[in-house]
Formats: sequence, structure tokens, C-alpha cells
Amino acid sequence: MYNKRQIMSTAWAIRKNANVDMATALRAAWALVKAINKADEVGEASGWNHKTSVSDWVKHGKNRTYVSARIYTNAWHLKKEERIGYIDNLTGTFYEG
Repeated sequence: MYNKRQIMSTAWAIRKNANVDMATALRAAWALVKAINKADEVGEASGWNHKTSVSDWVKHGKNRTYVSARIYTNAWHLKKEERIGYIDNLTGTFYEG
């Protein structure tokens, strides 16, 4: 189940920061939620401790949000990082990898 209130507030934040229309911001917000869920699934499937990492990158006329799943050992030492992909906040498109 998706938290629609969180999606809408994320869309408003994207609209404000990326200076795009609301339709594009909503596409980007939905893509972000789906990417975060995929990162959580990857972390759960690993069987280790995990965290989902979301970071924004704005440079050279681009505005992106990167999503990855960080897998940790039982002592919380970073074991590996699975990159899920990024969302282009200017178009609302998700790119894997």
C-alpha cells in the first residue's frame, strides 16, 4: 500500500526544487516510491541488515534522485551497495542501473 499523502508532498517538493509542472513532479514521485520499494525488496532478499539510500544530485542542468540498497553485515559494516537506479526529476523517468 502506498502512502499517497507522502507521494503528494514529495511531488510538491520536486515541483518546487526542479521547477517542473505538477504532472511531471507526480510521475517522478511515483517513480521514486517504486524505486524505494524495489530497494527494500533487494535488501530483504539479501538476508543481511540493510538500509535504503536516497540522494539528490543537481548539476549541469540535470536534477536526479539516486536510489540504492546498502547491505551490511551483522556488525553493520558495509558489505555491498546495490544501485537500483535514478529518477530524472525534470522528466519523471526512472532509469535502472
